[in-house]
Amino acid sequence: METIILRGDSKVNSKLLLKFAKQLNFSAKKLSIKETEEIGIAISIDEGLKSGMLNENEKQIFLTHLKNG
Repeated sequence: METIILRGDSKVNSKLLLKFAKQLNFSAKKLSIKETEEIGIAISIDEGLKSGMLNENEKQIFLTHLKNG
């Protein structure tokens, strides 16, 4: 499985890309701003864990803060 994320400013071109992806039998979805932010946070957490800058306990504390505030 391959995943590609594209970001652009044109709604017309975004619709065209979604239509083209579906014609090529790719699953395609337009992400909301919240979904985009959540993906960014998940990637940052993963990179922090891999680099050692964040440990599992710090991850849990961070996620708890996000849920509560």
